[in-house]
Amino acid sequence: MPMTPPTDALAPASLGALLTGCVADPAQVRTDDLSRHALAHDASHVLLLPRAVVAPRDAAEVGRLLRATAGAGIPLTFRSGGTSLSGQAGTDGVLADVRRHFTAIEVLDDGARVRVQPGVTVRQVNARLARFGRTLGPDPASEAAATIGGVVANNSSGMACGTAENSYRTIESLVAVLPSGAVVDTGAPDADLMLRTHEPELYAGLLDLRQRVLDDPGSLATIARQFAMKNTMGYSINALVDFDTASQILAHLLVGSEGTLAFLASVTFRTVPLRTHACATLLVFDDLYAANRALPALVATGAATLELMDATSLRVGQSLPGAPAAVRELSVGSQAALLVEYQATSAAELDALAAAARPVLDALPVAGPVVLSSDTAVRAGLWKLRKGLYTSVAGARRSGTTALLEDVVVPVENLADTCAALAELFDRYGYEDS
Repeated sequence: MPMTPPTDALAPASLGALLTGCVADPAQVRTDDLSRHALAHDASHVLLLPRAVVAPRDAAEVGRLLRATAGAGIPLTFRSGGTSLSGQAGTDGVLADVRRHFTAIEVLDDGARVRVQPGVTVRQVNARLARFGRTLGPDPASEAAATIGGVVANNSSGMACGTAENSYRTIESLVAVLPSGAVVDTGAPDADLMLRTHEPELYAGLLDLRQRVLDDPGSLATIARQFAMKNTMGYSINALVDFDTASQILAHLLVGSEGTLAFLASVTFRTVPLRTHACATLLVFDDLYAANRALPALVATGAATLELMDATSLRVGQSLPGAPAAVRELSVGSQAALLVEYQATSAAELDALAAAARPVLDALPVAGPVVLSSDTAVRAGLWKLRKGLYTSVAGARRSGTTALLEDVVVPVENLADTCAALAELFDRYGYEDS
């Protein structure tokens, strides 16, 4: 077990000196109350006050910080961007803010790939890629605030990327700073040799874990089942099955690791085509079960997004400014709605998608004909409804209460039962407008 450092080593002055010795400029380290309080809070219900804030400039400085804080027995937590609704970017140890200096974007191969540092937001990257007709695969709703470090470390997914274009599937390589301070570029030709030479226990351990999983049919079946769904919770242990080299296993295990395994100094993504043509509709069903029964057929039509809203969501949505007329005019009882959108790279491709989907759409048990709209204002209104639900509930909460948001995943056939059971739990324990 690590030894408890002497008391004087934990004093603010001693801590400041320890951190200053790891960086090029003493101004990168702040121990004053204003800086510590300013960076302590996020959008979660957790509030921890860091003892110091440091803004490293490169991977080498991060490596020195990792070694120094580990030697002193002080936690080091990285703060990138986004809302951090779960509170994992807070600490009562040392907070390393990487938004100031890790902001490089390098477009490669005419946009087919892009190398990005962790302090850059998804929107900033996509703005650079737009002229090439490309975009990042992961598409979190908080793209204006969510930075690449948080997207990868949290395995942030989004509205349309599903399991095919998320961080795990589109990462080509990354540069990681390990807890020992060693810097590993998993895209380098000698990445495995470097790991085996400088981190022999890690190298052997990753390959041993892979073999252990491969030798256990039960483990293989569990991983196949869990990662067939949109699974953003915890380590991407499917890497132990999907890859056979230690460097690629490491790179993909870091997806969803929430900063517990290494620091991501940069990530190289394979980009996806920018689908600038889209059409959408809101389908209102009698109840959750009717909406759920429609899902398999709608998925088969190639819909890019299928967003479910239950009766409470619709009631909340009616109060949002600019709510679609179809929602405002509802007399909400037990209804549920699906926001369906088709996306394509050309108008002709979109027309073909919509035409192929028409027989399924026309057979749905909904009132009136299903109209797919490509009007930008109509689509914006539908997405404003979907994205505004959480902020509306959170903003209207009583003083002294907090709003919680987490992801769960269940097989599609269990979705309606899950939603109905959750609604009962919310009522039983007083979670209003959940």
